[in-house]
Amino acid sequence: MAELVMGSIVRKNWWYRLRAFINANLINLFAGGLFALLAVFLLYPIASVLVFSLWGDQGFTLDFYAEFFKYEFYYWSFLNTLILGLATMIILLVVGFCFAYLTTRGPLWIRKPLKMIALLPLAAPPYIFSISLITLFGKNGMINNLLHLNFNIYSWTGVIAAQVLAFLPLSYMMIENVLNAVNPSLEESASDMGASEFRIMRSITIPLAAPGLLKAALLVFVMTIAEFGNPAILGGRTPFLAPDTYLMITGEADFNMASVLSVVLIAPCILIFILHNFVLAGKGYTTIVGKPTATELRPIDPAIKLPFLIVCIPVTILVLLSFGVIVFGSFVKIVGVDNTFVIDHMLNTQSNLAIWNSFKVSLGAGLFGAVVGTLLAYVIMRGKFPGRHLMEMLALSGFALPGTVIGVGYIIAFNRPPFLLTGTIWIIILNCVFRFLAVGVEAGISKLHQISVEIEEASADLGADFLTVFFKVILPIMFSAFVAGFIYTFMTTMMSLSSVIFLVAPGFDLASVYIFLTAQLGELGVASATTVKVIAIVAVSMALLKVIAKKTGLDVQKQGV
Repeated sequence: MAELVMGSIVRKNWWYRLRAFINANLINLFAGGLFALLAVFLLYPIASVLVFSLWGDQGFTLDFYAEFFKYEFYYWSFLNTLILGLATMIILLVVGFCFAYLTTRGPLWIRKPLKMIALLPLAAPPYIFSISLITLFGKNGMINNLLHLNFNIYSWTGVIAAQVLAFLPLSYMMIENVLNAVNPSLEESASDMGASEFRIMRSITIPLAAPGLLKAALLVFVMTIAEFGNPAILGGRTPFLAPDTYLMITGEADFNMASVLSVVLIAPCILIFILHNFVLAGKGYTTIVGKPTATELRPIDPAIKLPFLIVCIPVTILVLLSFGVIVFGSFVKIVGVDNTFVIDHMLNTQSNLAIWNSFKVSLGAGLFGAVVGTLLAYVIMRGKFPGRHLMEMLALSGFALPGTVIGVGYIIAFNRPPFLLTGTIWIIILNCVFRFLAVGVEAGISKLHQISVEIEEASADLGADFLTVFFKVILPIMFSAFVAGFIYTFMTTMMSLSSVIFLVAPGFDLASVYIFLTAQLGELGVASATTVKVIAIVAVSMALLKVIAKKTGLDVQKQGV
C-alpha cells in the first residue's frame, strides 16, 4: 500500500514538474517549433532553388548562369518579363490613381459604383481575364465578329490588358487608402488661396500620396512578373520567365535551369524592394495629427473629371464585359459562335471533381495556415527571445516572393527523403500555407496590438498559469484573426495557379490548373463554367471576411499585406 502511495506521489510530482516547465517555457517551445516549420517549409525550398542554380554534377558551377546569358531565348524571356512588369505597373499607377481620385474626391453618385468595379476582380482568379479576352477578341471572338475586326489577342496587347484588369484592385486599394489619409484641409486651404485643382493635385495630393503610389508600384510589378496564367495563355510565342520555368520542368525536366530562371525572377523583386525603401527613407508624409478637421465637399474641376472618366470608363466596361462573358459562356455551347443554351459545362464531372479537390486542399491549407499564423503572431508579439524579427521576416517572405519560385523550390526540396512529399496532397497544402501565411500573421499581430498585456498579467496574478491564460484568454480574443487568416488562405488557395501547377500529381486536378489547361485547349465553355463556380466560392469567402472585419474591427485589406 505504501509503495502505491509513493508511486502516486512520484507520478504527481513528475506531472507538476512537467506542467511547471511547460508553463515557464511554453512561448519558447512554440517559438522553436514554429521556427523549425518556417525553416523547413519556407527557407529550405528557397535555399534549394539558389543551390540548384549553382550546383551541377561536378559541384559548384556558374555554367547555368553562363548558359542563361548565352542564349538569346533566355535573354528575351527576362527582358520581356521586365517590360511586362514595368508597362503594367505604369498603366496601373495611372488607372489606379484615376479610380482612387474619383472615389475619394469625385461626385458622391459615382464613388460607390466605381469602387465596386475596381474591387470586383478580387473575387476572381487573375487568369479569368485571359479567358474573357479570348472570348471577346479571339479569332471567333464576339467583338471581333460583331465589328468585323481582325484583332489578335494573342499578343503583347492581350497580355498587358489581362494583367491590368487582374491587378487593378491591388493598385486601387493602396492608392485609395493613402488618398483617404491625406488631410483634406490642406487641399481646401490651397483652393481658398486660388490654386487650381490641377496644381493642388500636382503639388499636394500626389507628393503626399507617394507612399501609396510606391507601394502600389511595388506590388503590381512583383505580382505581374510572377503571374503565370495570363502570359502563358495569351503570350503566344513571346517568352516570359514564369511560363518558361514551367516548360523547363515539365518539358525538359531541367531543374538547374528552372532554378536559374527562378533566381532571375527574384532579382528584380528584391531590387524594387530596396529602391522602395531607399526612396522613402528619411521622408515624412504625416498629414493626420489627431486634430479634428471639417471640410466641405468641393466640386471636382471638369478639366480633371473628364480625363479621369475617359480613363476609368473603358476599364469599367472591360471589367464588366469580362465577368459577363464568363457567365454567359458557361451556359452556351460556343459563345459568340453557337449561343445555344446548354447546362453541360456546369455539370462537367471532371470540372466538379477538380473543384472538390481544390476545396479539400483549400480547407486544409486554411485551417493549418490559420493555426500557424495565430501562433506566430502571438510568439512574435509576446516573446522575449532574440530572432523575433527574423521570424516575422521569414513569415512574410512567402507572400513577397513570386509563386513560381516557391513552386520550383518545393519540387526540388521535397522530392527525396527525408521530406518526400512530391505526388501527395500535402505538398500542395503546405505550399499554400506558407506562401499565404503573411496575412494570418499580420492579422494576429494587429489584433494583439489591441489587447493590453495587462489582461494576461491580471489573470496570472489571480493564479492562472500560462496554459490557462493562453487557451482561455488569448485564443478567444484572437479568434477573429484566426477566422480572417483561415478565410483569406482558403480563398487564395482556391484561385492559386503559379505555384500549385508545379506540384499537382497526374490524375489529381485542381480547379485553377484545370481552368488553365482547358483554356489552352480552347474549351472555353468548360473553362468559363469552372471559373464561375470558383468565383461563387471565393465570393462567399470574401463576404464572410467582410462581415468578420465589420463585426470585429479587423480589416485585413488595410494591413498593407
